[in-house]
Amino acid sequence: MTAISLGDLAHSFMLRRQNVTLKYDMQRLSTELTTGRVADTAARTSGDLVPLSGIDASLARLKGYAAVTAEAGLFAATMQTSLGVIADMSTDLSGSLLAAASAGNTANQIDLVGGEARQKLESALSALNTRVGDRSLFAGTHTTSPAVVNAETLLSALDAVLVGATSAADVETAVTNWFNAPTGFASLGYQGGPQLAALSITPGDDAKLDVTANDPTIRATLKGLALAALLDRGVLAGQPGGRQDLARRAGVSLLESQTDRATLASRLGMAEAQIDAARARNANESFALQIARNDIVSADPYETASKLEETQAQLEKIYTITARMTRLSLLDFMR
Repeated sequence: MTAISLGDLAHSFMLRRQNVTLKYDMQRLSTELTTGRVADTAARTSGDLVPLSGIDASLARLKGYAAVTAEAGLFAATMQTSLGVIADMSTDLSGSLLAAASAGNTANQIDLVGGEARQKLESALSALNTRVGDRSLFAGTHTTSPAVVNAETLLSALDAVLVGATSAADVETAVTNWFNAPTGFASLGYQGGPQLAALSITPGDDAKLDVTANDPTIRATLKGLALAALLDRGVLAGQPGGRQDLARRAGVSLLESQTDRATLASRLGMAEAQIDAARARNANESFALQIARNDIVSADPYETASKLEETQAQLEKIYTITARMTRLSLLDFMR
């Protein structure tokens, strides 16, 4: 039987090729051990990358929803805080107005409560102009503009419609008509736009953050605050009884809108809860998808470490064989 042997050059090429292959395997295994992911995803999935692509697409979509829900949650919480400030001020002021309007109080107390009302009106309008970043929260679609005018501008507009008013009833009627008329507060006091469209927070689930400063409940609250603030501008001057009556009417107006303010806050609270629930669902789904993705692309650390050790041992053997071959002499060969 004829023996087939390899020449020295062939041996050299063979060892060199094995050396390169083992070095590549060591680099690949080292990377997999370090990153925890397989270097060749296509080989792991046998060339079927459709499931992995689907998971990546879903993760990207959920990342977008995460940004939306985080922003929407911040907007809703800030709006709720602003409405709470307005509600608390209105409740406190209604008590002060009714106390000042009771029998036996002096004109000085009416003046004091009028000054307090002016301050609370300014604070309420400021709360409605609250911004998060560059976005105005109560301005509807006009997100870059203030939602309402300042107190001086609003009260000056009311001065114009009070010409000829001689009683508290006349003042209340004129102010009520101005706040309800399309040419009144809606065009001269409110600077925002229509309500915002619902936000998509999960597939098939939309949240409404559509409260604007032109909401009927907010308009009714501002009307009560404005009625009281007109006392600070000297409305019905020289009529102590008329000014007391106006303070009473303003206090009653703020009390009557108290239930509507609570309902509005509750509506916004439901949107907050909806957003929080969507955020949790999206996070859970993203976590589950990430686990599924890791099952596809992750490398077993124990198996990888074993292969790396085995490859290193093979490479050391090749180095040993190569070193012995390079030191081989004719005398050693003849022996």
